[in-house]
This record gives sequence, structure tokens and C-alpha cells, in this order.
Amino acid sequence: MSLDKITSSNIWLRLVNSEYDNLEPNELETKFKSIYLEETGELFEGNVEIYHSSDSKDVSSLESGYDGTALRITEGSEEKLFVINQGTTNGVDWNENIKAAFAGQSVKQAEATRVFTEDAKQQLNISEDTEVVSLGHSLGNHNSTVTGIVDNTFDEIYGVNGLQMPPYELLDYDPAFFREVRKEFNVATRDQVYDIPLNELAEFTKEFYSDSPVEIHQLISTDDPLYAVTEKAGFVTFGDVEMIDTNPEVNGIKELIDDIPDDVIGSLRDLAIKYAAADNKGGLNEVVYQMLGVKMEYLKGIEGKADILGWYAFHQDQFDETMRALDKNLPPLADKIRLITQNADTIFGRLYEEGYISKEQKDIMIKELGNIDKDLTRILKTLKGNVTLNDDGLTVSLAGDAALLLVALELQKSLTASAKNIMDSGILESLESIKDSHSINELLNALSGGNKSYSGTDLIFTTTGAGGEPIEVNMSAALRLYREGALIFEDKMSAIAKLEKAVHEEIQLAFKEERKKVLDEIYNIESNPKGYAYSRGWMHRYPLYEVELLKVMENVYPLERADLDEQIYEMKSSVDSGYKLIEDYRKAVEDLFAEEERLSQMFDLVRGI
Repeated sequence: MSLDKITSSNIWLRLVNSEYDNLEPNELETKFKSIYLEETGELFEGNVEIYHSSDSKDVSSLESGYDGTALRITEGSEEKLFVINQGTTNGVDWNENIKAAFAGQSVKQAEATRVFTEDAKQQLNISEDTEVVSLGHSLGNHNSTVTGIVDNTFDEIYGVNGLQMPPYELLDYDPAFFREVRKEFNVATRDQVYDIPLNELAEFTKEFYSDSPVEIHQLISTDDPLYAVTEKAGFVTFGDVEMIDTNPEVNGIKELIDDIPDDVIGSLRDLAIKYAAADNKGGLNEVVYQMLGVKMEYLKGIEGKADILGWYAFHQDQFDETMRALDKNLPPLADKIRLITQNADTIFGRLYEEGYISKEQKDIMIKELGNIDKDLTRILKTLKGNVTLNDDGLTVSLAGDAALLLVALELQKSLTASAKNIMDSGILESLESIKDSHSINELLNALSGGNKSYSGTDLIFTTTGAGGEPIEVNMSAALRLYREGALIFEDKMSAIAKLEKAVHEEIQLAFKEERKKVLDEIYNIESNPKGYAYSRGWMHRYPLYEVELLKVMENVYPLERADLDEQIYEMKSSVDSGYKLIEDYRKAVEDLFAEEERLSQMFDLVRGI
């Protein structure tokens, strides 16, 4: 069956990758048909209808940041609705990752996934019998799975390097699940759920949704950072999973994550929960207030040293209130941060052992995080002293405030220097390979064999040149060039044919017709001199005369400067040269990959897209 080929080959992976390009509907349809041809060697001759989440008023009203595309694909008697759920691309998505997956405080995008799918079914006239298939990467796969196992929104889910299921999010999304968790673990409130051991909650979650009818298929890289944190974070994996080693040069970071103490993971989770709850309540201002007790309106307009001094000088009450809030709220927050900095040896030592970073980069990170830890201790000590001195009187208070300001300014320099040293070390660039292992590209390349690979959303063929050097050809680009070039030359030839017709009909034939009219009129005059003389009134002016003969002295010049045969010939020759150029290009590519039997057929068929 033709539509089964979409999910039984790399077509779906490349289609999900193309979703990040935010193509227009006609562009996405062309992209799909091009991918189908490249992966199957066949031309897709069915129909594609496309509906995007940006066109859905129901989705827009949720303000979730969700992005998805629905494709109603039919061929013959077959029909399926494919819903591509875009993964993490921006700050809104990362915010949702923290709040939903790691803190269980938001279900907006999962809800938007369900709403969009239902809206797409209505807009595209999808019948109840039509199979609905979700395709997604990362957060996109996560959102599909939430609504898939709870609402039966999808019949099948295909995910790549997906963010797995956190029980905390399912508690908010599914009231039935929350009721069973309360009963099973004897908890009364939502907050008490966080006291349940992660492994026990994960196991119960897996069992509760074991009867979900949705079929889930996952491809996961063993080097994917999300896979690395899945078990440690207590996430649950559903469906059949195929694990693929996409980066054999390293062992992946799962072992590194496994070595991080549980209290560090718990610290990160607590920070995420606190952040999410505050953000839901009032955004960034509320986050700062909940975590530090600092009112953001006090800090408005404060950007440099002069602003700090001005704030201190003219708003002493705000300054004192802020210092007291920091003295109260910063220590417990600092304790959680210290758990991370104090494990820098483990984290960056393992990154070095696994080949992700150099020894120099490891040493720099450990050193600079140590400096940050010292700076944090220093500011806490100074804060405590400042608050104590403020309670002892004005003179002592001024001395304490001055000391605090000096420390703050020194810390600004210190933290800036640490950040610069970390950036200059190149560690962020070195860690790009971890991010790459989360990508669809790396997994596609691990799946491909022989001379095939992928770059972005394009297919690459590789062969060996005469000197033994590899020659890479972007086959997707080559086919696009051939198709678009052929279309351009066809359009040009069509325009030339129209010009030929116009020259013939509007100039040459028109001249002949007008010349014939003139000659016919001359003939009429000469063959009927009396009648012509009467119609002209000559017989009234000269009644004694009779006109017996009229002779018209005509001089009809031939049509000049209307012979465009030479110009049209040159235009046709130019098009022929263009055709020859792309045919030569095609032949050169086919000669490079003579063993690819389907290549010539692909060039023939691509013009039909």
C-alpha cells in the first residue's frame, strides 16, 4: 500500500524534519512528493491537502506556542490523516519543557495537540473511519503521546528522540489517573505527589496506561540527551522502541547522568517545580518574587553601577527591603545551586572521559564553577552582615550598605570574567555534538547505509573520485535543479510559442487582412466609377459630365521590420542550450552513480511533481 510506505521508510522522519522549515502548504506538498520519490523511486500520484495550526482559531485561543501541520493524504481508495507536531524551537517551547515535563505544572501544548487534531479533522472533512497518525520529534512526540494514551486522539504515533512521559504532567492532564494515584499511594493533595518515590510512580503510570489502544513506535538515539535523563527523572516510555547508536565514537551521556547523585537531580526538579508554579501565577516577575522575594518593579531601569548607586541613594527603603528578602530567600536557593556546582568534578570529568570536551575545558569549567560557588558564599555572608548592621543603627547601617555595594560591584566583575572564560574555552561548541545527537539528522544518517546520507532535509549520495577522495552530491538539490530547470525552460518555450503565434496572427495576418481590404476597395472604385462618383456628390456639382473611368494610383508598401524569425530562432536556441545544460548535468550525476539503478528513473519522474 502506498501510504504505508510513508511510515515504513525514512519518509516520515524527513517529513518531520521539514516541519521545522515552516513551509507554505504548496511548498510542503512539493517537499513531500520529492521525499517520496527519493525514498521509494516512485512518483506519488495521490492528493495532499494541508491545514496548519496557525489557521486554527481554536488553537490560537489557547496561547500555548503549539505548532503543527495536518496532511490529508489520499491515493486511490486509501486515506490517512498525518499530524506533524513540531518539537522544541524557541523560548516558549523550552518554557513548556520545564513547566510540563520536568515540573508537571502545564498541559497547554498537549491540550493544543488534541484541539488541533480535532479541528483539522473537521476542516479537512476526515471521516471517523480514517486512520489518524501522529509524527513528531522531541516535544512534538511528547505532546502526541500525552493526548494519545489519555484521549485516544491518534491511532498510531511515530516519534523520534521524543521527550518521554512524566507522571507529574499526566496527573494534571488526566483526572482519572490522579484519582487512582491518590488511592494507590494514599496522598491527599497534589503537592504530596512529589513525595512518592519516582520509580514507584513511574511503574504505576506504566501499568495504568498499559491498555491504551494507540500504537506507539519510537526511534531513539542512545546518545540523545533526553534519553539520558529519562530514567533518572522518573519518566515513562511507552510503545515499541528501537534504540540506535548514532554516534559510535562516544559512549553517550546516559552513564554520566546515572553517576550524578539523586539529590542533584532532585534539586533540579525542585527548582523546575518552583519556577513553573511561579511562572503560571504571574510570569517572570512572579518567578523572581517567589524564588528571591525581590519585587521586579524595584529593579526597573537598573542596568549599571550608577543606577545601583542612584537606587540606593534615593530609594533606601526599597533597597533595605530587597536586601532582607535576598537574605531570607537566597540561602535555600543557593543550597540547591551548590549541589550542582559541587558535582562539577563528576559532570565535567565524565564529559572529558567520554570525549565530549578537552582536559583544558574540563579544568576551566571546574575552576570557574568553583569561583561562582565562592562568590555565592561571599554575597550570602555580606548580605547577612548587612541586615545585622541595619538593625544596629544609621552609622553602622551606612557602613554595611557601602560594603554590600562594593561586594556587589566586585561580584559583577568576577561573574562577568567567569562567564567570559567559559565562553572563550569553546566548551559550548564542543558540546554541540550532544545537541546533534538529539537531532533527526544524526539518526537518519545512522539508519542509512552504503553511499546514502542526509544533510538537513536533503538526501546525499557519496562516491569515490579518481584520486580516492569522496565526492558528495546533494541528490535532493540535483533533482530540484533538474525539475525546476526543466519547468523554467518549458515556460520559456511556451512563451516563445505564444510570441510566434502573436507575430503571425497580430502582425503578419493583420497586415494581409488590411492590405486585402485596401485592394478590395480600390477594385470597387475602379469597377464602378459612376456609382462612386454619385456617392461622392460629383454628379451634383458637375451634372453635364459623366465619369466613365477612375484609376487609383496605389502604392502599398511591403511589411518591414516585422520578420522576427531570427530573434525567435535565437530564443529557441537559448532554451535548447539550457535543456542541454541540465541534461549534461543529469548525465554527469548518473555517470557518477551508475550503480544506482533508480537514479535515471528519478530524474524522469521528478518533472511530474
